[in-house]
Amino acid sequence: MVRLTSDGRLPDIPVDVPQAPRRRIGWFAFRVVVLGGLVVGLAYNLLGLPGFREFGHYYRIDLDVYRLGGSVFLQGSTLYGSMPPIQMGSFLPFTYPPLAAMIFSPLSMMSLATAGTVVTTLSLIALLGVLSITLDSLGIAPRKTLVWGALGALVVSMTLEPVYSTLDYGQINIALMVLVVADCLLERTPWPRGMLIGLAAAIKLTPAIFVLYLLVRKDFRAAVVTAISFVLFGALGAMVTWRDSVTYWTQTLFDSHRIGTPAYPANQSITGVLARLGLSDSDRLPIWLLLCAAVLALTLIAMIRALESGQTALALGLNAILGLLVSPVSWSHHWVWVSPIVLVLGTLAYRRRSIALSATTLAGLVVFTLAAQWKLGVGRADGTHWNLWDQFLVSSYVWWALAALLVTIFVFRTRPPQPSDDNRPESFADRTVRVG
Repeated sequence: MVRLTSDGRLPDIPVDVPQAPRRRIGWFAFRVVVLGGLVVGLAYNLLGLPGFREFGHYYRIDLDVYRLGGSVFLQGSTLYGSMPPIQMGSFLPFTYPPLAAMIFSPLSMMSLATAGTVVTTLSLIALLGVLSITLDSLGIAPRKTLVWGALGALVVSMTLEPVYSTLDYGQINIALMVLVVADCLLERTPWPRGMLIGLAAAIKLTPAIFVLYLLVRKDFRAAVVTAISFVLFGALGAMVTWRDSVTYWTQTLFDSHRIGTPAYPANQSITGVLARLGLSDSDRLPIWLLLCAAVLALTLIAMIRALESGQTALALGLNAILGLLVSPVSWSHHWVWVSPIVLVLGTLAYRRRSIALSATTLAGLVVFTLAAQWKLGVGRADGTHWNLWDQFLVSSYVWWALAALLVTIFVFRTRPPQPSDDNRPESFADRTVRVG
């Protein structure tokens, strides 16, 4: 029975206009674009692409050094003395702990071309794993949406300078990142949480910064596991090559000249900014310490607010930003963490309808796609004696990272409401976002 309104008219009956056909078309178009992007990206990185990269072997200079390190390790020669020349004829030092040389040793049994294909393929799989775990931690579902979302993010990531430079150099940044992400963001792990961070730090010391994430979360057990894991994996390297281990941990680790010139435009860290201003080592040190303390304070505030809002992936990304900013040398290809960070910021911007987060996401895509340090650094590799505007532009990664910290503090400035007896805590299933 239909009730009339007070003035005797029939009530307005809402009519739902079906949106399914439009949604299906959009979903189909999205998948076509993603598949097309994957074909182009995989072809470019693994085979070559007409007009962009010749077909066949692409020389990856850092991978060449890794192979030589693995070869020297197998031969029982010293890792931190005179290395054999790379394919280009230059003599580059091996800068990783002995454990890394042991892990790289299988690469020395392959041709450089084969090793390049293997490392690039594994890096892309690892990056897809990072993006999938990140989306899962954000509650993205169903599985089809998560998979296609991760594939779409992978396509976008391959256009970001830190990612494609890591692939071009044959670097291990993405492999280390997936170890940390799996250790921190998976809901359950078959290994003791913290073990993979310890492994990553034993391969390359910088991932040790992620102990801060565990401490801020008050996961002290995982922090202890990280320390024990780091020592045990380091001891494994020492058992195999004791002499090189002593040399690395007492001498090589503290020799910054083996890594590169701090003022080089690709060094996107606080040290890089100060060095490009022409400050000497002694003048830089007190300023660097002060700025690092300030960035640490900002990061702690941002991480705490993110965790209070249940944003673990965001907190982990902020921890990565801290590590990149305070490290004496953060080459632009070290910034692969921007891939999951931008994904998290974009997802949260959509959910919260946040202009600040949206602007930060778009700015990140622009900054890490344009990579101003390479365009401005042509013919000026020393990085010094530039005008202030160029100085500002060349350090764009640093400015974006600081902006991301400040925006996070601003957006998450209020704590989420505490659950009451009449308002049960939101479950993981309640937070699940279903698209398509």
